[in-house]
Amino acid sequence: MVNDWVIDCKRFTATRAQLQARLEPKAALILQYLASRPGEVISREELFQVFWPNQVVTEDALNRVIFTLRKTLNDSSTEPQYIATIRKSGYRLVAEVKVPPSPKISSKVLAFSSLLVFLAGALFIFSSIKPTANGLPLKLKLTGELHRLTYSTKTKHMPHLSEDAKHLTYLELDKKTGNTLVLMSVSDDKKVYYHDAHLEFSFPIISPASSGVFSITKNLRSPISYAISLTDFENSRTRPIFTLKSESTGLSYHPQSKSLVFTQRAAPFVAHKVTLYDPLLSTTKTLSSPPTGQSDTQPIFSPSGKKIAFLRSKSSNELAVYSVTLDGKEQQLTQFQNQITAFDWLDNNRIVFSNEHGVFLLTYEGKISRLFTPSPDQQVTSIQLAYKTNQLLLTLQHASSIGKAVDFTTKRQTHALTLSNGLDSEFAISPNAAKMAFASTREGYKTLWFRHNNHLRSINNTRFDDIYDLAWSDNSEQLAAVVKHNAQYGLLLFNFVTDQFDVHWQDKIPLHVIGWDKHNQIWHAKLTGQDWTLAQYNPIQRTTTEYPAINAYQARFTLNKENLIYIDATHQALWTWDFNSAPKKAVLPQNVNLNRNWDAAPHGIYYVSAKGTLNHFNVQSGVIQRSLTIKNAFSSKHRPQARLYGLVGTHKVITYNDFWLSSLQATKSPQ
Repeated sequence: MVNDWVIDCKRFTATRAQLQARLEPKAALILQYLASRPGEVISREELFQVFWPNQVVTEDALNRVIFTLRKTLNDSSTEPQYIATIRKSGYRLVAEVKVPPSPKISSKVLAFSSLLVFLAGALFIFSSIKPTANGLPLKLKLTGELHRLTYSTKTKHMPHLSEDAKHLTYLELDKKTGNTLVLMSVSDDKKVYYHDAHLEFSFPIISPASSGVFSITKNLRSPISYAISLTDFENSRTRPIFTLKSESTGLSYHPQSKSLVFTQRAAPFVAHKVTLYDPLLSTTKTLSSPPTGQSDTQPIFSPSGKKIAFLRSKSSNELAVYSVTLDGKEQQLTQFQNQITAFDWLDNNRIVFSNEHGVFLLTYEGKISRLFTPSPDQQVTSIQLAYKTNQLLLTLQHASSIGKAVDFTTKRQTHALTLSNGLDSEFAISPNAAKMAFASTREGYKTLWFRHNNHLRSINNTRFDDIYDLAWSDNSEQLAAVVKHNAQYGLLLFNFVTDQFDVHWQDKIPLHVIGWDKHNQIWHAKLTGQDWTLAQYNPIQRTTTEYPAINAYQARFTLNKENLIYIDATHQALWTWDFNSAPKKAVLPQNVNLNRNWDAAPHGIYYVSAKGTLNHFNVQSGVIQRSLTIKNAFSSKHRPQARLYGLVGTHKVITYNDFWLSSLQATKSPQ
């Protein structure tokens, strides 16, 4: 509420008495941003940086938004009751701001500001879970109010709620202080911050004392020094508990057994495995056994502590939830699918999880039901259940992505290639630099897009669940890409001259396109059993030649296409192959993690780090150099492409991500 106007930033409306006005989406978001800091002067530069990031727009863009807001709210620039202009500084919201209580969810009322839409039904078919002894499945429903816990515009991630839902810890990223650990009291919103210039935190977990937080720490003075540590907020200190052999991709604590579970590699560049640590005995035990080429992440204790759920990946876009008992017995709980963003135990046998479509419950009978779906411009990026209070913590994020390029011949700055409120990704520029292809959700679903002669268009009938690994032919007339639809993968070939495309379907076998060779054939890697096999596809004869001796998970041609650089699925080691003699292994530094985040470069590779910086690794010398020091310049999730004297990639823009709390209730459903 801004004075007597009720602003709905999801429906883009402003309501006062019986009057309702429509707000432009950008105007609604800017008003929400001003309302998050009432009375504070917010500079024009900050508003441009947040709402037009890396875009070339005129001053009139912001002037027009402020003008329309004042017109809608019946405000005056000379005698402002809502938005005041602070000369040579920016704007200040002078109106009174109140957050109305969130309405309860019922069969007739949607969630707060239509933030979450309650739906029922199923999207996917999953592996079964055994029913209870009495055979009565339980139905989960929302019963309480949706309560917003944070309003900060800073990037926040990896939240963890205490079992009694009284305390929340998370990581906050700041340009000045970097990685900061936060401990928050849910009832009064009080926050305590902890920062150590020599430590990088991940996967924080609240300890039973609630004044301490377990986490994975990385010693920045030693790039390969990792540990499980305990941070004492009362005394402002962090002490290591257990030294890890490698980086970890998850941490969980069970208060009754006082055990910790995490993942680590047994040796450099091999798969992550779920590992149990008993602090009383100071012993570790490996629990999971991922097949060759697969890896386990994000372990979470069940309420009883007798099982651990975790994510298993067999490629960058194939994830499934598994569980393992303390004696190493594994069970697959879900099918492999594109995106599983988070999951948690509801009880000792059932899982609540989120993916790109919303939040779901997996029942005893293996059925899937949708609990709720975020609004179209949001994504649920994390969920967690507080067992003692049966409350659900979720993170809602609004993000977009655009194409960015860096020119190595000039000043190392990035330049925007696209402007979109959707998700643009997987950018590929043709060898003649006249065409650009990318995947985008601008039409509400993922489609193939092209830009040529300053004309932008989507390609008809290219709606797929996923599109990635775009690669141009040498004559810039054909494009190859991997597409996925209904769990089936295919090799898409688009002819720019005829404006026609064809898909060579490969059943449910994950694919990675490498590129076109000198003979106009398409090289790709495909998962055959547990191994990745290198293959060569002839688009004219429609035949495939396989090279089973080369275990290539991700591969790139060198610039002259005389050699192939690849990483194997078993050890993620870097190899070079001249197509004649045996492949040669390069010594890859242990702190360099490669997946889809790299491309061939002169004398080595370019790769995007987890922090979004661009680096060059020289294969001969083993030296790593920063090619671009700007953090979050590129997304490490998407494949970058070196082209001419520069590189293009995907840049993710997070407008906001905040934490919400909702009560849940499990009730027996009739037979």
